Amino acid sequence: MLDVLEFDGHSVYDTSINNMNFHHLKWINSVNPTKEEKDLLKQYVGLSNLELEKCLDPNERPITSELEHFSLLIFKAPHKALDRIHAPSFAILISKNLIVTIQKKEVDSIKKLWSVEEDHKHKLFHKGSSAIAYELLEMVMDHYFEILDDIEKEIDIVENKVFHSTDKSSVKKIFKLKKTLIFFHKALAGNREVLLNITNDSSEKIDDKYIPKFMYVHEDNIQLIDMTATYRDILTSALDIYLSNESNNLNNIMKRMTAFASFILIPTFITGLYGMNFKFFPELSWKYGYLFAWGLIIACIVGLYIYFKKKDWI
Repeated sequence: MLDVLEFDGHSVYDTSINNMNFHHLKWINSVNPTKEEKDLLKQYVGLSNLELEKCLDPNERPITSELEHFSLLIFKAPHKALDRIHAPSFAILISKNLIVTIQKKEVDSIKKLWSVEEDHKHKLFHKGSSAIAYELLEMVMDHYFEILDDIEKEIDIVENKVFHSTDKSSVKKIFKLKKTLIFFHKALAGNREVLLNITNDSSEKIDDKYIPKFMYVHEDNIQLIDMTATYRDILTSALDIYLSNESNNLNNIMKRMTAFASFILIPTFITGLYGMNFKFFPELSWKYGYLFAWGLIIACIVGLYIYFKKKDWI
């Protein structure tokens, strides 16, 4: 799919790649292009097959590169589909009168920026392609923050479950969240290098007056890296608490089993003692010997019960 927005100095309007005006500012957005659309991109944007495939690779490492007519940024944006969260790469090509975004999977931030109100869109295009690129990367950072806020809420729920139960679903959730945070940390670490290159003024086609603004994006990126590291530490602590609770529960079970075994052991000992085949047994000729044996058994069981109750074993 190829969409084109064009700004003639007065208004922003939709057009096609074949009807673009060379002198106007344009934004071409491509989502999983067909073979014909790839040919159009290579023709009008001047990309080689290798460069286009790199732009479409969702696993491509974030980089900055200078092409003949563009500054190329490969950046990673968060993507949430059903219950799976990951961070595929997308490409931004920037020149004075043209910005091109290429993605294999649709990036939510691009979709959101593409559909902003006309007044905001007009102001944005009036500032130029570098302003559009800055606004887009800022929205990508905002989306990271939104997803991490949701992850923080899930962590709170998992922590509460871990403290009150040893449900195995909590462990699965912990590992799932940690996996997401690992992917985010890797993506943000790559994005940091891209933003550092921009702020070091190594991207020729980005307007110098917007370099300080990209510093704000870089600061947001650093904050996000710190957040992912903090949340991973919290999840590690939650996992330790879960394992500790499991161990404590096992100890409690062993204590209870020991206590109940003792209730059986004492009567077994007494009955075994009086079941021995000795000729002389003082209690055998005693009128209350049978009752004495039962009283001894009951007294021992009651004594053990009181002892175990005080120790909180039962």
